Amino acid sequence: MAPIETPVPYRLQCIVHRESAGGIIIHDEQIPGATDEAAVATAKARFTQLLSGRSGSAALRDPAGRVVWSARQTPPPGTVESGIL
Repeated sequence: MAPIETPVPYRLQCIVHRESAGGIIIHDEQIPGATDEAAVATAKARFTQLLSGRSGSAALRDPAGRVVWSARQTPPPGTVESGIL
């Protein structure tokens, strides 16, 4: 019988810019993934969910601490962010 594969814990670290004077939200969570590709797909979906239309950046690190994916998103032009147009 083949051993059951346990997903490797990747680490998703995000900075999300808040719309209030509070500044930013720093988010850090584990993302399970049997491969880099699977973990990246999960991280992209989670990053989109965390941003909810705001700006921010993210990095996904493998168990050795290497960045396997990163992204930055800015709001569309004309979007109100932090009370400034």
